[in-house]
Amino acid sequence: MKRLSRKDLEVIANRVIRAYMKLPEVANQPVYRIYPEILAESLLGLKIDYQHLSFDGSILGMTSYERIGIELPGCDDSGEVYYLDGKTVLIESDLRECVEQNGRRNFTIMHETSHQVLKMLFPQDYGAKPHERPIHFCKANTVRRKPISDWEEWQSNALASVMLLPKRLVEQAMRLFDVQGGIRMLNKIFAKEEYDRFVGMTELLGCSKTALAIRMKQLGYIGMDYLDNPYRLLDVEEY
Repeated sequence: MKRLSRKDLEVIANRVIRAYMKLPEVANQPVYRIYPEILAESLLGLKIDYQHLSFDGSILGMTSYERIGIELPGCDDSGEVYYLDGKTVLIESDLRECVEQNGRRNFTIMHETSHQVLKMLFPQDYGAKPHERPIHFCKANTVRRKPISDWEEWQSNALASVMLLPKRLVEQAMRLFDVQGGIRMLNKIFAKEEYDRFVGMTELLGCSKTALAIRMKQLGYIGMDYLDNPYRLLDVEEY
């Protein structure tokens, strides 16, 4: 399988975003965020649909490069099968019904869209071999591992991050929320003012706090990150 570097994926994302900016829905007006639905449907010709994808909420999105039938929760009683047609991005419907999940929904759409972008650009490297997985899933609570064990999922995550949060828009949000110099310490307890500005940025950019923290760290705009546990700052290491 083709292995693209983060730099390669930045180049691809920038090409996609330049095309996005020329769309009639976007051109000639101020842009503060990327709308994944517009990018997927208007630019790439994909279809976004919402269904319940799992009984336990473990699957947030899925897509396939080919036509394939899948059983979804509730299909057992009716005998119905949902057909992915190779151009559909399927998203967990709970993400659309809860406002607090908007950021997670946007990243999930962009993640599944990234699979399709890579297939469009490299048709001989993605989904071309019979033994390759027919369906790609975006799962909740995915653990990031090093070394990378699943390059296809890593590449889709990395591409999704850049397409959802282009450097120019992140830096624009930083100027608007007066954090041009970056965030020295991301901590909602011990650096609340900076944290509140950071949260404002997520609302403007339409992303989750986790997604923005990861992207800003990649760009070198966050020093110490205590997003997951603000009290970790007080931990004393024993020697």
